[in-house]
Amino acid sequence: MEQPSYRRRRKPKPGRISRITVPDGVSPHVKLVFAEMQRQSLTYGQVAERSGVLLPTLKAWRHKNAPGLDSLGAVLDSLGWTFVPVPREEVLPEDMRAGLAEIAERYGMSMPETIQGLISVITGIHDGLPPPAAPAPCDPPANPAAAA
Repeated sequence: MEQPSYRRRRKPKPGRISRITVPDGVSPHVKLVFAEMQRQSLTYGQVAERSGVLLPTLKAWRHKNAPGLDSLGAVLDSLGWTFVPVPREEVLPEDMRAGLAEIAERYGMSMPETIQGLISVITGIHDGLPPPAAPAPCDPPANPAAAA
């Protein structure tokens, strides 16, 4: 017996990308996930397959479930992002804060910009930064005995 036409599921058209929207009222991390899915024109299924996070889990993040760190990290990694916690200025040791303040002043940066720059260099997330200048070559001393 054939199902009535209104009950048949339509198959998705080949090449058609679903339209992901960024939900309101969720954490900034979850907003980032959906904004990146939208920007990269990825479907829930593609992200679930890449990340190993179940499709229903991803969809539940929109309304009722908050992601765990392992799931969030896996999804962000599949989208080309690295999840890195960054300390605020007030939790840094005093000597480190003073050193960073000197660097910030020298380069005309704010403290948050300086901390973010340091974190990006340490973690290797520095594609937007210019490459460091090559060190100047040094000439060996003319008389090696004089250098001693």
